[in-house]
Amino acid sequence: MRKRLTLGRTLTYAVLIIGSIVMAFPMAFALSGSLCDMEDFYAHPWFPTPSHLYLENYRILFSAKFTAQVEIWRWIANTLVRIGWYILIPGVVAVLAGYVFARLRFRGRDTAFMYLLSSMMIPGIVFLIPTFVIMARWPGVGGNDWSGQGGRGFLDSWPALLIPGLVNVYYVFMLRQTYYSIPLDFEEAARVDGASTLRCLRDVYLPMLKPVLTVLVIFQFVATWNDYQWPLIVSSGNKKIWTLALGFQQMLFVGASYKGYPPGSAVIDYPFSFSMAIVATLPLIALFLGLQSYFVEGVQGFALKG
Repeated sequence: MRKRLTLGRTLTYAVLIIGSIVMAFPMAFALSGSLCDMEDFYAHPWFPTPSHLYLENYRILFSAKFTAQVEIWRWIANTLVRIGWYILIPGVVAVLAGYVFARLRFRGRDTAFMYLLSSMMIPGIVFLIPTFVIMARWPGVGGNDWSGQGGRGFLDSWPALLIPGLVNVYYVFMLRQTYYSIPLDFEEAARVDGASTLRCLRDVYLPMLKPVLTVLVIFQFVATWNDYQWPLIVSSGNKKIWTLALGFQQMLFVGASYKGYPPGSAVIDYPFSFSMAIVATLPLIALFLGLQSYFVEGVQGFALKG
């Protein structure tokens, strides 16, 4: 049956459409700007409109000489290593910790969980300096003595990019709430058949956790792919472990030289920056589209068949 178009429904649709346009505007601005030359870009400040299709930015980005000069493939590989690491380890920790806080009963469980949740109330930037000092003063590595003095510790090395953030409290909270939404009858039936705790996690819970694990993968992929601040702080002195986000600034300088701007020029080539942003966004869009089916399949797995 068709739903009647009431005033409230009309206002809801209008708000959703306006909100979608507002959210899509920056992406449309960047896409259109990437197809402009500098003259067209500054001629239309509100929304860059190319007078002719300018593909030079993309030609430079995908030229073999440019990619070899900026070591983009190494940066992409480094970024993918971090993404895989930060999906696997925090994901396993969240699955196990979420089960512990949702299903096991022990003294101090709720207190420990509230302590973890309290860490989410502190802005992440507050932890930057303490974490940097821990990495720089790690005992016995990077020239440090066993008191953590005299060297660089883990700075400008892989451990500084892989150690912090192995426990993500938000993911633990998300998994805990998901465990609560799953009827305990499934686990009890598996226990009757002789399943151990790990067997219950693997065969009973993991198939039902597909929606939240999909969200975890998407969130972590996007966060690590776009991570710029922490790699800048701890790895800017070692170009071999740079991530893609950290390498964008050098790519901008190299691209400016390809267009004939003098070294150290104060001119900011916004169209070239937008073209880099568009290309860097494509893997994220592909990831989301690729995981949609798994998300729907996982949601359907919650249905109880009687």
